[in-house]
Amino acid sequence: MSECQQLKSEYAQLETLKQEFETAFDDAVKSGNTEKAKQLKTEIQEKLASLKEKIVPREIKAIFINPETSEQKEIKINIQEKIQEFQEFYKKHNLPIPNEQEIMSVWRKNHKEIKEEIEKYGYDNVLIIPENLPDTENLNGIMTEGYGNATYQSSNFTGGGGFSGAKHTENTKAKIILCHNDQDIYDNVNANAFEKATLNKNILQLSGLTQSELEKKIQNQENIPINFEIQINNQKIQIEAEGLSLNEYLIFQRQYFEKNQKHLDEKGYTWLLKTFSASRVVFSFWHSDDARLRVHATALGASRGDLACRLSRSFSN
Repeated sequence: MSECQQLKSEYAQLETLKQEFETAFDDAVKSGNTEKAKQLKTEIQEKLASLKEKIVPREIKAIFINPETSEQKEIKINIQEKIQEFQEFYKKHNLPIPNEQEIMSVWRKNHKEIKEEIEKYGYDNVLIIPENLPDTENLNGIMTEGYGNATYQSSNFTGGGGFSGAKHTENTKAKIILCHNDQDIYDNVNANAFEKATLNKNILQLSGLTQSELEKKIQNQENIPINFEIQINNQKIQIEAEGLSLNEYLIFQRQYFEKNQKHLDEKGYTWLLKTFSASRVVFSFWHSDDARLRVHATALGASRGDLACRLSRSFSN
C-alpha cells in the first residue's frame, strides 16, 4: 500500500470512528453511561494527532535574512530528493542505506523546528546519516578511497588512539542533520556569516563553558554545545548550534567532493566538536599538497584564524 493510500485508509477509519462516537454519545445521553463515548473520543484524538503528523509537506521553503547584507535568500529542501540522493550514495559505497520511513518520521516529527532553524541560521543543506555505520577507521577508508594518499593522522590524534581511540558524542540513531554547503569558511567572503564568526575562536569561546566544564564533558563523552554571542551591524545575535563528528564530516566531505569535484575545506580547518581524542578536540581539513585528508586534535584553548566550526543541528527519533 502506498503512503497516499495509507493516509486515505486512516482517514476513512476516522470517519467510521466519528459515526460510532455520535451513536455512543446519543446512547450516553439516554442512559447516562458515558464510558463508551469517552473511549471513542480518546481513540479519535490519538488517531487524529497521528494523521496530522503524517500530513507534512516533503519540501520546506524558508527565507533566511543575511545579517551582514540584509538580503533575503530563499532556501528549499525537499526531503524526498535528499533521501534518494543519500540512498544512492550509501549504496555506491556499500554502506547501510537509510530507511525511508524512519527518515520521513524524523522529518514529520521535527518539521516545524527544522524550518525555524533554517530561517534563523541559513542552513541550506541536509545530511542523512543511517544507523549501523562501520567504525571510524573503516569509514575513513571507505570515504577517502581513491584519494592520492591515505588520511594523515597527527601525533596528538594518534596519541589518543587515532581512529580506534576516537570518542564520539553523537547518538547512533538514523538522523537528519542541517548544515551549510559552503566550500571553505576561511577566506570565503560568501560563507555563512555565523560560521565565519567561529573563526579564531577556541572551544571555550565557542561553547561559553569553563575549562573544567569542558573537561568533564569530554570525560563523560557529552556533546559540547556552540553557544556564544556575536555582533553584526550593531545587532547582537546569540548563536546556539551543534558541531559535527568526525564520522559525519567524513561522509559530508566525500559527498561534497563527488558532487562538486572540490574538497570541502581546502583553505581552512574545521572543528569537529563531537569527536574527542583523549582530552583534545578533533579537527580536519583537506591538504592539497599531500592530496589527502588530515585529522588533528588540539587543546581546548587553541585557536587559529583559519580554524572554524561548521554549524549543524541534528534531528532523530
